[in-house]
Amino acid sequence: MANKTIDALVFCPFYLREARLTITCEGIVGETTVSKFSTQKKKEEHEYSFCTGRQCAGCGVYSALMQNYVPAPKNVSAQRLRH
Repeated sequence: MANKTIDALVFCPFYLREARLTITCEGIVGETTVSKFSTQKKKEEHEYSFCTGRQCAGCGVYSALMQNYVPAPKNVSAQRLRH
């Protein structure tokens, strides 16, 4: 069972945990990526803007990690070029 409210509200599939000024997610390079914030308010704003809502795509960590799971769309115009 979640021991923090944020743990129960998280929607982002890459979120792992949070601390007072950090959010830890699946790693872009390595096992984890830690985002550090200058204030607890800024961290909480990020959590409620990206981690707990369906607006995950606005988060840089989410966008970078999604490239590992979803292939980039094929550029049709590049296939038509002949040199």
